[in-house]
Amino acid sequence: MSNDNPDLGKENIRSLLVKLSVPAATGMMVIVLYQMVDTFFIGRWVGALGIAGISVVAPLVMLIQSIGMAIGMGGASLIARALGGHDPKRAVKILGNQTLLTLGLTLIAIVIGFLFEERLLLFFGANGEIYSYAQEYYAIVIWGMPFLTLSIMSNNGIRSEGKAKKAMMAMIVPGVTNMILDPIFIAGLGLGMKGAAIATLFSYIFGFIYIAHYYLFQDTVLKFTAAAFVWDAEIIKETLALGTASFARQGSSSIIAILLNHILFDYGGEISVAVYGIISRLFMLATFPIIGLAQGFLTICSYNYGSKDFKRVRQVIYESIKYGIIINTVIVAVIFLFDTELTSLFTKNDELIKQSIPAIYGVMLALPLIGIGVISSMFAQALGRAKDALLLTLNRQVLFRIPMVLIFSYFWGLKGTWVSFFVSDICSIIVSGYYMKDKMSRLNNYIQKHEPKRNE
Repeated sequence: MSNDNPDLGKENIRSLLVKLSVPAATGMMVIVLYQMVDTFFIGRWVGALGIAGISVVAPLVMLIQSIGMAIGMGGASLIARALGGHDPKRAVKILGNQTLLTLGLTLIAIVIGFLFEERLLLFFGANGEIYSYAQEYYAIVIWGMPFLTLSIMSNNGIRSEGKAKKAMMAMIVPGVTNMILDPIFIAGLGLGMKGAAIATLFSYIFGFIYIAHYYLFQDTVLKFTAAAFVWDAEIIKETLALGTASFARQGSSSIIAILLNHILFDYGGEISVAVYGIISRLFMLATFPIIGLAQGFLTICSYNYGSKDFKRVRQVIYESIKYGIIINTVIVAVIFLFDTELTSLFTKNDELIKQSIPAIYGVMLALPLIGIGVISSMFAQALGRAKDALLLTLNRQVLFRIPMVLIFSYFWGLKGTWVSFFVSDICSIIVSGYYMKDKMSRLNNYIQKHEPKRNE
């Protein structure tokens, strides 16, 4: 068995997590780095208003790309379980239906995005002088959404086969493209916000070309056939049900961003909106390992659940949570030690740097334990428990984050806004931890009663 085609049902769990999670995390790291490079060049060549502009557009783009993420993650669980059950024809049909669904929903979103451009930008927080910067960036980036959503959706299919290195390359290609083109268009040609948008558009296109080439010409079980694109209502229904959690995860993040853009503008003006732009980039830098770990976990857990090897399901849960806590603790320690230096990468504005430091502590303090919440949601998704996955996702962003942001900011202004992140994260982690404790207890009881003792 080659390293690029690991045996998900037999190989050592720790080894599988490394093989699947490290490439996924590496790909995520490149995506985060290109977004940081974007912010760096905009901050240095355009200024704080430019950072505020992309802070407004980011949640709007995130909302559209969540179509690809939701359908991809929902379908990834189905594909992995189909492959675990030795049914490759069904796996191909699932991918074909995912493609049709992603393209159709993305086109609808783009039409809405064009028709209501001004209203959407204002709704997402393009207040005051921020509007012209956000509009200039948005008007170009919106054209790349079909390439982005299809790439995100298809990438999950690649990972479902266990081909983590290929999935990693699918994320590295657009990331490197953006990092190369950013300095050329923003600084070299002096195009500012427009240059950043053009570089991002080309990165989406190049990423899509790579994935299309993979499915059409490279070695994969998921080879498209005409039959794969026949609409199957049952597959669509199950994909949407499981993908709802991922859509809610991304969508609720967009809602939080909208809320924060307005609250921060009210209490601190354009500078405070720019602070959120910087902090959100640092948060993505801090969380890419746990997201990579969760994606590896989803593939392994889904496959072994599909093949009914519940001891391996139990082991991958324990290992994923343990490594998530260790990795995130180290990351937080590094960020806290170099908080000023990290913020100064994006701007020379002293006020922007000053406001960013307390924001870093509020947003990052609960990060060491956040993996419990991420893995619990992925666990429910891997098992096909759509309602559980949705509730666990909404638990953090909607049930706790939104009301606490509103309450804390009302009483304590900017400081309260950042403190609300820590409090809401801790509350959601407690709920997710209780859920996992209950499910693990049931899993242990089932294994003791139904599975023969054997060496794992």
